[in-house]
Amino acid sequence: MDETTGREGAPPPREAPEKVAKAREFCEALFERLGAEVDVEVKETPEQIGVALTARPGNEVELSSVLVEAVQYLVNRVVNPRADGRKWVNLDVGGFREEGDPVVKAMAERLAAAARRTGKILGVAPISPRERRQIHLALVGVEGVSTRSEGEGIFRQLLIVPAGGGKE
Repeated sequence: MDETTGREGAPPPREAPEKVAKAREFCEALFERLGAEVDVEVKETPEQIGVALTARPGNEVELSSVLVEAVQYLVNRVVNPRADGRKWVNLDVGGFREEGDPVVKAMAERLAAAARRTGKILGVAPISPRERRQIHLALVGVEGVSTRSEGEGIFRQLLIVPAGGGKE
């Protein structure tokens, strides 16, 4: 199972107002308990729930990448307690990113081309869950390849699979 779907091949629900509300409530409560002065803005798309964190003047809690990744992990566990009907929650600092990191997108395109050219399954590791997700999303609908993640925790690996399954 990968980060893009709740069940193998099943898309996330187009609208999930209860998940949006739960994501907002969890983030606001958590940052308040941490003593962080942050505005939480939530925006839902058919693919994900985006949460933008903006530090208010006087905020003394650093919104570091480690903190944001940890909160993103926790909010996804709260919002998606079961695998079916999973809708990914993605946190960003300073506003919404309409596009993912262009470097990660370019890497995804190179990996897809290599998988198609060689006919072999390509494994990518280790990368952050956010980058793994960006690669999954960058390759959705790309002809001739699919993606999946295997493994758990720090051993989780992204696989780029050429059409026909490829050779390991």
